[in-house]
Amino acid sequence: MAWYLTPHWRIGVMRFNWLWKKRPPHDTPPDTRVAFDFQAAVGYPLTLRLSPWQSATPFAWQSDVNGEPVASGTFLAPIGIGWALLATTHAPALMAGMPESVREVIRLAPFLGVELAQVCGQLRAAQELAVSSPLLLILLVERGVQESWTPAFFDHLLGKRQAEQCAAVGLDNTNACAKLLRRCALWPMIPRDLRELVRPLHRNDDTVLLRHHASLNLAHLLFLARYEGERWPGLLVLIDGTLEHDTPRPGAHLWLKRMITDTACMLPATPQALYRVRTAAALQALHDRQIQRFNADLHADDGQQNAAALQRRHGDYPAPPLPGTKAITPLTSWQALLQEGQRMGHCVGSYDRSVAHGRLAIYHMQAPQALTIAIAPQGNHWVLSQARGVRNAMPLDEAQKAIQAWLTTVQPRAS
Repeated sequence: MAWYLTPHWRIGVMRFNWLWKKRPPHDTPPDTRVAFDFQAAVGYPLTLRLSPWQSATPFAWQSDVNGEPVASGTFLAPIGIGWALLATTHAPALMAGMPESVREVIRLAPFLGVELAQVCGQLRAAQELAVSSPLLLILLVERGVQESWTPAFFDHLLGKRQAEQCAAVGLDNTNACAKLLRRCALWPMIPRDLRELVRPLHRNDDTVLLRHHASLNLAHLLFLARYEGERWPGLLVLIDGTLEHDTPRPGAHLWLKRMITDTACMLPATPQALYRVRTAAALQALHDRQIQRFNADLHADDGQQNAAALQRRHGDYPAPPLPGTKAITPLTSWQALLQEGQRMGHCVGSYDRSVAHGRLAIYHMQAPQALTIAIAPQGNHWVLSQARGVRNAMPLDEAQKAIQAWLTTVQPRAS
C-alpha cells in the first residue's frame, strides 16, 4: 500500500522542517562564562569572559570591546588581572568543584593564579603534582609561561620523573633536588620570592645545609638567597628561631642577617665562636660581647692608635658623598668612625672596609633620635642601608621619615 500526503500534511511537514533548521543544534552548550565589566575602570566598554572550573577549558578567557573579541587565552595565558579580584567577585561561579589542593597551590602563588588554574584544570597530572610537590608545580608553570609550553608538551613533561621536571626549570636533574622541593613548606609568595628561592638550590654549600635540616621551609631558601656571609650547620637552626606561626616575624630576617654580618666582622680570627651559636639569644649575647671588647680597646687613647692603623691600612677617610644638616652630620675621619661605635654601643667601627671601598658612608643623627645612619650607593643615588640607635635600637617612625626627607633633599641632581 502506498502512502500519500494530503496538501495540509505536506504544508505541515515543510513548516516542521523549516522550524527544525532554525533551532540551534543540540550540541551547542549555553555560554556559562563569567563576565567581568571593566568599563567603569578603563573608561570604555571592556568585558572579560572567563570559563569556570567546571567547563571544557577551565579559566580560558576572552576580552571584548563593544562586543567584539580583542584577545583570548586558554592555556598558560595570563590575563593581567590579579587573582584576588577574580576570587572575591565571582568566586562561587568560577571555582565551584575546584579541588582544595588546587586552591591551596594558587593561594601560595596568587600572581600565577589563572595560569595554575588553567594547567590544573586541563591536566590531571598537574593536580597530582599540586599535592606531592606544589613548589615544583609553581616553578613549572612559571617556566611554561615564559616559554609558551603547549598542553601536549606540559602533559608529556608531567609524565616524567620529578628529577627531570627539575631540570626543565633549570635545576639539577637529581632525586635530591626533587626531594628538597617536596620537603619545602610554603606560605604565600610574591614574584620576587619565586625568583630568589632558586638561588640556593644552585649552590652546593647551600644544598648541603638544606638536605641535612630536619624541617625545611621557604624561610630557609629566601634567607640563604639574600645572605652572602658565613655558612655553618647551625645557621638554619637560627632561622627556625625567627619563625612565628610558621612564618618569619616582620623584620626578623633582616635583623638576623645584620647581626650575623656584624658579629662575623668582629670575629675575623675566631669564627668558631659564631659556629657554636644555635639561638637568637645566643647570637645577641655574642654580638654584645664582641662590641664591648671591640670598643674597650678605644678607651685608652680615644681610639687614636686604632685610627692610625686604619689610616695606614686604607689611606685617607673618604669624603662624604652627601652634605649634612644641623641634625644629620657626616663622619669625616677614622677616629670619628671608631668613636661613633663607642658612644652608640654598636659595631659601626668595624665597617672600615665597606667605608674605605665606597660601599657605605656613615652619618650621625642628633634629632629627633640619636642614630647612626649608613647609606649605600644605588645607581646615581644614595639610599638608606640601615639606621641604628644606642645598642642597635630600631629607629622611630619620626626619625625614619626625617632620614628619607634628608636623602630626598640632598641627592645630586641629574645633569
